[in-house]
Amino acid sequence: VAVRLVSASARPARRRMKNTASFITNNCLALFRPSQLILRSVASSSRRLSDGLEDPAGPKPNDRTYAEELFPDEQHLKAPISYAPIAVARSPFKERHGAPRQPNMEGKRGQNSGSIQLLPDNLGGFDKARSMLKDLDTFSHIIALFDFHLNSGWNAKVTPPRLRHLESNEDKKKGVLATRAPHRPNNIGLSVLKVESVDFDQMEIRVRSTDLIDGSPILDIKPYIREFDSHPTASSGWMEEIEKMEMRGDLPKVTHDGGAEQEEALKHRKTYSVTGTGRGSAVEMATNTGHELFTDVPKKMGGTDTAPQPVEHLLAALIGCAQATAIFVGRSMEPRLLIDKIEFDVQAHRDARGALQQPIAVTPDIPARLQYVSGTAKVFFKGDVDVSAEQLTLLGEQTEARCPVANMVMASGCTMDIQWENGSSTCSV
Repeated sequence: VAVRLVSASARPARRRMKNTASFITNNCLALFRPSQLILRSVASSSRRLSDGLEDPAGPKPNDRTYAEELFPDEQHLKAPISYAPIAVARSPFKERHGAPRQPNMEGKRGQNSGSIQLLPDNLGGFDKARSMLKDLDTFSHIIALFDFHLNSGWNAKVTPPRLRHLESNEDKKKGVLATRAPHRPNNIGLSVLKVESVDFDQMEIRVRSTDLIDGSPILDIKPYIREFDSHPTASSGWMEEIEKMEMRGDLPKVTHDGGAEQEEALKHRKTYSVTGTGRGSAVEMATNTGHELFTDVPKKMGGTDTAPQPVEHLLAALIGCAQATAIFVGRSMEPRLLIDKIEFDVQAHRDARGALQQPIAVTPDIPARLQYVSGTAKVFFKGDVDVSAEQLTLLGEQTEARCPVANMVMASGCTMDIQWENGSSTCSV
């Protein structure tokens, strides 16, 4: 089915469009051209199932006729693209010199607060601008796309700061598209910022760890979604070897504070050491603190089932780490919460295809990590203490944020869903 409405016959076309508005909204793709409005029924090119999903047996998107009619001569690639900023950045950095390059990697220097102020005149008015912020405060981070408004000119090859100490000039140079250099063919920057608060009345997003220059035009703002934006197994290209060389001490680490933050981090470094010998699927291990550990897998997986599975050890480590961390968090809260015991009940699942997918030389499309960890942590407090829901929420949030094992689980992309409950009352979160 193809419906062609020519703009010259305005009145009949408008009547037909008004009478079939719901049909057009739900079933048609509108393609606008200067001289005509073309409406093509999606049903003609991709059969829809009753649940709204596309029929897998239908034609692929690029096989549909309208895919070739959008821009047949690609004239749109020859014209400049113009955007009006939707917001402006406010920060303590008035010039490029001294601004952090990667705030989350620069210690105290990167812990600066700033804000993003929406520009209602560019967004259709105050009400519309405020509406755009709805539910943004439920996210911990945002992605800000901005214009490097103080930059001009660019080079095809650049020398990233972390490569300055390399001896070979050729090794120092990288293609600009393989770097985060601010001088680019199009001066578009991207920053991931921590949301501190959202002021709907003032149309302002207060952020932390900003690297934006004051006055930077903001082109777009998107929520950072861990499930979509984090790819823990992704390769970081040439950066991976640089990071390893810096960790081993083979390459000086470029710092912006004379190495003060690096020295401070070394003072607090905590190390762990485990040795192990594996025979078949079973492994015997020993820690440098004098403890022994054993792992195995079930017989149906080719093991002998003589010890817990490695993933069961991981969940056990999560529970143990959460217990120790919660004790510290509770003692540090105001007022102090003294914990007597915590009863954990934790489950997890993963997609086994992530480990078994073939061919073996290709990284699996399905992640091998745990996908979902859930359960309860029932906390029993010492003494006759009345713990509010807000305190219990803070205890759970800060325990998961500070527990090294929980950090690693969440950083892998796994969803953590542990419900923290008060063992002495009905209060839970």
